Amino acid sequence: MGRRFRLAAKAMSKLGDAKTLGGIGSILLLIPLVNIVGYILMLIATKYVSDELGDKSVFDNMLYAVITGIIGAAAAGFIIFTGAAFSAVTFSASAIAGVIVGLAVAWIALIVSAIFIRRSYNTMATRLNIGTFKTAGTLYFIGAILTIILVGFIILFVAAIVQIIAFFAIPDSVPGMQAQPTGGMVPQPMGPAPAQAGTRFCPNCGTQLTATTAYCTKCGAKL
Repeated sequence: MGRRFRLAAKAMSKLGDAKTLGGIGSILLLIPLVNIVGYILMLIATKYVSDELGDKSVFDNMLYAVITGIIGAAAAGFIIFTGAAFSAVTFSASAIAGVIVGLAVAWIALIVSAIFIRRSYNTMATRLNIGTFKTAGTLYFIGAILTIILVGFIILFVAAIVQIIAFFAIPDSVPGMQAQPTGGMVPQPMGPAPAQAGTRFCPNCGTQLTATTAYCTKCGAKL
């Protein structure tokens, strides 16, 4: 019996770990130089959530978001650095255009990354019954689009704060599910409603009746 309880606790601990890792990772994203650690913790957190929900898309979308963001930032950085170097030497229009192209690449990559984040968070919001995740995903998407006019950076910061709140709101078990000794999660059985005082149920059709009723009002069975 003790072993069963340990296995059940282990099944529920994944979401508890996701809450801690995702929340701390989201906080670290706001701190320069250590934000890469934040991305790693968030990936681990979404992997745990993905496993518990049995939905691979939760982790896949977040992974695509991180990869897209890294590739986009690297490509944009290279283009901007190259363009800036040529601009400092030649002051040509083509060199300045390179800087502009680099910024455009970074902007597009940010939007694509936000789309994947939004998909992952929408699924988590629905399955975990935490609407804050959906709000965070929407803010990331809107903020990414509006970074072209700078106000988007403020929205992205707000999205990061909402994201922290969402991760720390993750429950210890999936809503509507219960842990099993095998380590999995299954829907909780829906039993009949408990009888109220002074009532009983028809043994033939299950209709709830008063305690003094002699015959079922639905099927006519004698009580």
